[in-house]
Amino acid sequence: LRLVYFVSAPLVRASVSVHVVTVAAVVAAAGSVALSRPGTSLPLLAAVLIVFSGLLDGIDGGVAMIGRSQSQWGYLLDTVSDRCSDLLFLAGSLALGAPMPIVVAVGVTTLLHETARARAVGAGISDVGFLTVWERPSRVVAAVVTATVAGAGPGSAQTSATIGISVTCGLAVLGFTQLMFGLYRRADRTRR
Repeated sequence: LRLVYFVSAPLVRASVSVHVVTVAAVVAAAGSVALSRPGTSLPLLAAVLIVFSGLLDGIDGGVAMIGRSQSQWGYLLDTVSDRCSDLLFLAGSLALGAPMPIVVAVGVTTLLHETARARAVGAGISDVGFLTVWERPSRVVAAVVTATVAGAGPGSAQTSATIGISVTCGLAVLGFTQLMFGLYRRADRTRR
């Protein structure tokens, strides 16, 4: 939180729009895909861009809070931008040679995870803010580790990407399962 404040405060003083920061996070995620080239050390730079994208995702919230520029549009833009970044991180794994069916499975599970949480709020289920193993920071870490390992061993980038996306898939399924059980218990309490 201190890092977010340390970076956000000067951006607010410079009148940088929170929306610019939000879109910059997606641009960084897209840049990471362009650098996800198997057989080279470029995925190491992709990993740096993924970390930068993840930091910007936190900083945009800091800019909004410190600058008192929170809005419904900002909330919607942030949510859509987060999902775009999630999918771009998966595109990077695909570019490194991860198998398409597993990449698609992770993408679908991630989107189901976020949709279920949003619909639970709309359905009036209280306390949907509990954490699972497949939240946004976990997605960033999984993408960073996959890109770093693929860039550190360019000759085995496809194998690294396959292992990385397989572990990622396990985390996505486990996180979605945790979420659904948690929402079921909370929905059950709401009915009583």
